Amino acid sequence: NSYIWEFYAFSVSGLIASAVLGFLSFAAIAILLIPDWTASLFVLPLISVLYIDMLGFLQWVGVSINAVSYIALVMSIGLLVDFIMHVLLRYHESTFETRKDKTIDTLKTMGSSILVGALSTFLGTLPLAFSSSEMFSTIFYAFVGLVVLGATHGLILLPVLLAMWGPETEAHIMEDPEAPKELPTDN
Repeated sequence: NSYIWEFYAFSVSGLIASAVLGFLSFAAIAILLIPDWTASLFVLPLISVLYIDMLGFLQWVGVSINAVSYIALVMSIGLLVDFIMHVLLRYHESTFETRKDKTIDTLKTMGSSILVGALSTFLGTLPLAFSSSEMFSTIFYAFVGLVVLGATHGLILLPVLLAMWGPETEAHIMEDPEAPKELPTDN
């Protein structure tokens, strides 16, 4: 027989292990799926910050670590990555050359989709706010934190970081190798 207090003895180390494995998994996936290896330099720190923010948000709204919040926190790793990975992938796919132009292009083409996804996730969990069950309230608070923090980090913090330190496209890569070269003229 296992008792609930055994969960509390395991929960801190289990939560840390789940978080570390989740972070490393998504960093590896970023290396494999995003064409530029520098994406992993943004994924790992941002997901770590988001996860710590989630823990702080849950503490702030009065949710303690229990079995339900534990599951919500582990699930949130995967959902938080969506906010980050879509922005990173679009940034790296952008054909613009400068960081600023790539960031503007990313927000113009991907920003509204991420915002709609965040709003639909929030609206989908909104009925849980009216529940008298502590379990449903915990899930609601976890998803509110997930949506608010994920969207703000993905649509505000990450674009600022990319505009400052994101990789730029080299001009010679953008040139068409088939295009005729202009010869210098003597004037």
